Amino acid sequence: MYDWLVNEMTEVNTRRFYLVDDAASAAVREFDRDSNLPPSYLRFVRRFGGAKLYRMGSVYVVQIFAAPKEAQSKERETLVHFGRTDLSLAYFKESLLIPGKESPVFEWKHERGLEIAADSFEKWLKDKCSVARQLFGKREWDSIVKGPLPFSEEERSIVEARKHFRWRIVGVAPNGDLRFEVHNGSSMTLPFLSIGIHGRLRPPNDGPLDGGVWLPVSSIPPGETRVIEKGCYKDLVDPSNIEAFEEANPEPEDRDRYWEFKKLT
Repeated sequence: MYDWLVNEMTEVNTRRFYLVDDAASAAVREFDRDSNLPPSYLRFVRRFGGAKLYRMGSVYVVQIFAAPKEAQSKERETLVHFGRTDLSLAYFKESLLIPGKESPVFEWKHERGLEIAADSFEKWLKDKCSVARQLFGKREWDSIVKGPLPFSEEERSIVEARKHFRWRIVGVAPNGDLRFEVHNGSSMTLPFLSIGIHGRLRPPNDGPLDGGVWLPVSSIPPGETRVIEKGCYKDLVDPSNIEAFEEANPEPEDRDRYWEFKKLT
């Protein structure tokens, strides 16, 4: 079971296009014993742990959690939240779980509510992976399979330079933008500095937000410090609920989502 996914993952030479956890992790062991979750789901997490599949930019189109969480439907039904896609959240209904038996998968989509999506986890996963694969054209998929070109010497210098930038949030501008104090401790000027953003959406959505922004730092020469103002989802998240964090150093496959690689103008 799931050899089709292993074969596809083995074929692809782009790192981080698929991410899987350690199947022996504490998260898996926490619920595995005496679990009444469907067998096909348990077989998946015992083999892979949690998984993030088909990366598009900073988003993974299909995700499976190694340790599902309890949730509740609008009708007060107890749900088991085990995964998601880029457009939906995926659940089992606790009332339908029978030890050793498969159970239907339900999806919640904005403005549509909870609907049945598949008669088993394995069927749901195959369907979602098939849809995700179709999001990539042939030329793009061939490029993903082949893997990216290594960094050039210039690109390596950019990766090194961003390690020497330091920043902190120092306030909120009158228009709701966050104010960042940024120090350029590198030996070169960069056009942008990519940072990550966590937040909590305003009602009625009131859910988590995970994203990123690109601070325009081209005005900060080496050795200098400036305050930069940047809107960070201010139409969706109250600035007081924003948490900014440093992004991991980019790999060659990240060229398109790290604006540090854009040319200075």
